[in-house]
Amino acid sequence: PGNKEVEPLKYSKVARAASVSRQKVEGCIQGTMSLLSYCLGKGKNIALVLRDVGVLLIEGRRVTMKYFSIFLEKMSGKKNLEMDGLKIHQLLDMVVSQGVPLASLTSSGRVIVFP
Repeated sequence: PGNKEVEPLKYSKVARAASVSRQKVEGCIQGTMSLLSYCLGKGKNIALVLRDVGVLLIEGRRVTMKYFSIFLEKMSGKKNLEMDGLKIHQLLDMVVSQGVPLASLTSSGRVIVFP
């Protein structure tokens, strides 16, 4: 509800945090967005890997987020999440190992991976 204003990405701030030039950050982000747009337009399955967080999967009109267990452990401050409530089936579907082949997360077994 309500209008949300989109703030432009601060390339210089990202560049400082990543210790690279502003031009490199801008080129990488624009290139990634261009390829992402192209893949979505062609109906390709996409896995966008968010380092140390998880994987955003886009299959057709279905978008799902799979979180790495280590990320959820850091967020909760608990070492063994399965013992602390992740036995709920819906939550288990959202957790993935960092070593899992990404194509296995899709129904088609094919995916374009954005590292």
